[in-house]
Amino acid sequence: MNLFKYLFLILFVSAPAIGSSQTLNAFLRAAEEAVEKEDFYSALVFYSNALEFDTSNIDVAYKVAESARKFNSFSMAAKYYQMVYDHQTEAEYPLAGFYFALMNKRMGNYEKAAEHFSIYLSEYEDDDEEYTRRANRLMEAAIWAQEIVDNPWDEFNINHTGGDLNTPFTEFGAIKVGDSMYFSSMRFDNPKDDYVPKRPITHIILSDGEMSIPLPDSINLPRVHTAHTAFSPELDRVYYTICEYLSGRSIRCDLFFRDIVDGVWGASNKLPDTINLTGYTATQPSVGLDPMTGKRVLYFVSDRPGGAGGLDLWAAEILDNGEFGDPFNLESINTEEDDITPFYHFATNTLYFSSMGYKGLGGFDIYKAYDDNGQWGEVTHLGYPLNTSYDETYYTLSDDSRNALFSSNRQESFFIDPEKEACCFDIYEVDILPFLHLITQTFDAITRDSVYGAVIQLVDLADPENLIIEYFDPEEVEYRFPLDRDRDYMLITNKEGYFPDTLYFNTVNIPNEEDLLKQIYLQPDFLELDVLVFDARTRQPLLGVTVAVVNTDDPDFARLEQLNSDDNRFNFDIRRGDNYRILASRKGYATGTEVLRPEEYEGLTTVEKRIYLDIGSLADFLPLVLYFDNDEPDRRSWNRNTDVLYSETFPPYFEKRDEFVATYTEPLSGPEAREAGLKLTRFFETEVKKGHEDLFSFLEVLVPHLEAGDRVNIYLKGYASPRASREYNFILGLRRINSVKNDLLKYEDGILSKYIDNGLLNIREESFGSTSAPPDVIGDLDDERNSIYSLGASKERRVEIIQIEVGQ
Repeated sequence: MNLFKYLFLILFVSAPAIGSSQTLNAFLRAAEEAVEKEDFYSALVFYSNALEFDTSNIDVAYKVAESARKFNSFSMAAKYYQMVYDHQTEAEYPLAGFYFALMNKRMGNYEKAAEHFSIYLSEYEDDDEEYTRRANRLMEAAIWAQEIVDNPWDEFNINHTGGDLNTPFTEFGAIKVGDSMYFSSMRFDNPKDDYVPKRPITHIILSDGEMSIPLPDSINLPRVHTAHTAFSPELDRVYYTICEYLSGRSIRCDLFFRDIVDGVWGASNKLPDTINLTGYTATQPSVGLDPMTGKRVLYFVSDRPGGAGGLDLWAAEILDNGEFGDPFNLESINTEEDDITPFYHFATNTLYFSSMGYKGLGGFDIYKAYDDNGQWGEVTHLGYPLNTSYDETYYTLSDDSRNALFSSNRQESFFIDPEKEACCFDIYEVDILPFLHLITQTFDAITRDSVYGAVIQLVDLADPENLIIEYFDPEEVEYRFPLDRDRDYMLITNKEGYFPDTLYFNTVNIPNEEDLLKQIYLQPDFLELDVLVFDARTRQPLLGVTVAVVNTDDPDFARLEQLNSDDNRFNFDIRRGDNYRILASRKGYATGTEVLRPEEYEGLTTVEKRIYLDIGSLADFLPLVLYFDNDEPDRRSWNRNTDVLYSETFPPYFEKRDEFVATYTEPLSGPEAREAGLKLTRFFETEVKKGHEDLFSFLEVLVPHLEAGDRVNIYLKGYASPRASREYNFILGLRRINSVKNDLLKYEDGILSKYIDNGLLNIREESFGSTSAPPDVIGDLDDERNSIYSLGASKERRVEIIQIEVGQ
């Protein structure tokens, strides 16, 4: 009996009662009626009662064995098959020995099973071609199974999910969706079923880890089986199965789907007749990809014509318009036996399924086939203890391949009849550990010396964005990475001064007895890149520029960036063989770009690039900062206005640079004095001087906007150091703003005045005085070194153009 029937035929412990005073014939008639209804538990009970009338009756004993086998009570079936085999006198039941061997295989007694398959063949090899073929295949499988069990896959840590999810009835089809789990269970009754004994039905259940609740009756229809959940990757559609009893316990299934909006399942839609073929079953859906086309498909199971035999795996393309293509058979995977419960794992492009047709441990085992360049690769058995001599089905795997779920009727499951050790399927969880380790060692390809401090990344090729692990240790040459079975990997090694190295490998058919060693030899190489930056108009060197070098071939290559406040020259060590973009930016200028190609530096150890920056837009100048000498303009004045232009205050202030440096550094010595002097010199060269130059470049860009009719608002903010009172500093800030306005009014013989008068140019001003000065800026009048000549105090004496608004 195949699993499809296990999951939907009724396995009861409540057979119709027959009193102990009934006759042998009464028990036999009841048993035969139960067999006709495929109620094998009842048949087993009645035949067992009939056997009590004469325990040596091998005819009844054989029927007990057959009922027990079909009820999955393997130990009981083995007992009575052996009884028949031992006591028959004229080979009345030649298959008793065959099934005795099969039951031992189902119980994991592989040596005994192989022995008795051999005995069966020695006695009946020429009697029945089909059973001869099966016996040979099963004997070989039993020998193979013993080898598999003797070499378990240690990475599987399997746990029975217990009584919160599982019951003595069958639970199956579990799949995780976020933090929740959907599964199907046969624990439910149809109260209006008049069949005797009543036939249970299946519902879909949602578990949040604490409670398990059936989905509402609008989904779980009350009189039919509702089972299986297969979600699209976007979680916007769910496929499921509805099955109905035809007569007795015969069941036929069809596939349906519901679209999901904001987590709510919509209306039920039956899939087209091309998939739900009339008179045949379509069940066990899973959403995946077709390796041939790379397009999304719906995998499902059917007994429709055109298959390899029994239940087969089928697929139909899910079209962009929501329709479905014609179903096609997975010919390279299906066998003559039943192939069921497909699950497509998107992260690894792998199809998992269960089958009776491949070499296995007993019943249904779990297998996988990987998408190998557009074809299904070799079918792989998932080993022991995931697979056992019992049935393992409905395997689903998390995206990170670290957790799995499956259903099995193995001995740890809850039995519906513990005495007979039979039925039913329970849900099991699996934690998947690495099965071996990768050891990497890094060397210089030229000197063969060890290279310490390489950065090594291990990437699963099924998901290149999934960085499994990254190691970096400046004192290590050897790293250790965990690996999973049957995976394709990419190993990326980076080390400054070397070409990166990329290595591809897989763990297909690698024994886990020892670690996998990879020795990496890095090719050393770098190129010295010199960048010089100039003003495009004056052709003079530009200071205070930031230069960045970007590798356009390798987005993972670190962006190189430098700011040079003292010179216009930049130096970078870059990797050979790649294309680069060089970006130069400075306030007040448009960003300049140059491209460096491999052919430009072939054979060179140093390459030079010159970049000329053009004046930028108004926004490129912001914030435009103009600096003043102490108490300038108009020292010791309480006037808010001044006739002095900012540009008139700049020359004498800039000429006092050496005075500022000498006065501030006078009490210092050694490196401290040099560092302080360098900072003040740089301040005058790259900030004080730069602000003065930027102002007139800014005005040069401003005029065309006004001539074009743009309305421009300029916001000026004035500041002072905390050397005087708040009131005085507030007025001083206004006076400094006024001096900058004077420059605007005088610029190009007053060209801006008419735009101020007609409202196209609006100057907004605000004085902050010394209110924003940091607390560490000294304002003590007696400490002129710090309150006048320090860098902190100097930076507070300024006017900022901090904001510009340009509109029509």
